[in-house]
Amino acid sequence: MMCANARESMAASWAAELDDASELQLKRHLAECGECAAEMRELTAIWERMADLPVPEPSTAQHVRWEAALAGLTRSAGPARDWRRTSGNWKFTLESLWPRRPVWQATIAAACLMAGLIGGAFVETAMQKDRGDSREIAALREEIAATREMVALSLLGQGSATGRLRGVDYSERLPALEPRMVSALIEAVNGDPNVNVRLAAIDALSRAENDAAVRSSMAASLERQDSPMVQAALIDYLVDSRDVSAAARLREFSARPDLNDAVKQHAEIGARRLTEYR
Repeated sequence: MMCANARESMAASWAAELDDASELQLKRHLAECGECAAEMRELTAIWERMADLPVPEPSTAQHVRWEAALAGLTRSAGPARDWRRTSGNWKFTLESLWPRRPVWQATIAAACLMAGLIGGAFVETAMQKDRGDSREIAALREEIAATREMVALSLLGQGSATGRLRGVDYSERLPALEPRMVSALIEAVNGDPNVNVRLAAIDALSRAENDAAVRSSMAASLERQDSPMVQAALIDYLVDSRDVSAAARLREFSARPDLNDAVKQHAEIGARRLTEYR
């Protein structure tokens, strides 16, 4: 089982929706993969906290509303009639359902009041629970996102290239790239000694291509790169983001005498394409 499949199976495992074979595969993967096992433990602990949500008490506002409705009902009730003969046929009226004896009237009114109180309390409790659950779920999502960002930042500072690549991969799971994460990825593009890490960081920053400051940092990074692959990737980044202001920089960059011929041609084509977007 791959890590991506394991993450998809975690929620189903919490809900006891996995079959025996899938559950066994997930357990085997968690026993072999420390990263997924740690994430499973962390998210399971957060999930279990949802069971501690307090049950809200029904409000007394329902009593007031139902008493007012009952008073209006008794004031508007007319004289009771059972049946009346019209044109030789018996006709049924709703008024005949209301009993004549006060004791029965009081009983029916009390039953209506009780049903209204129970129904109103149930609806209000459900609404309050939904609002509380929504707030709790939103808080949990923020907490998970903050934890993942912390993990990604920590991995980006690892001494091994494999660990830093995992940090870049982890950043792509975040719902949004926060400023700290963007700064860390830009730093990786500018100074990471491993070409693969730099390339992965450029791909991850495609989610922030609408940020003018990020595009400016990517354009400035061209001059710092010594790898033709990274240079080409940065050119593609600027062209894909349609950063028209980078056209002049690409033309200037393509004029470098020590530039790889393929990269030189790539920069010239990219400058022409950006000029067409104006």
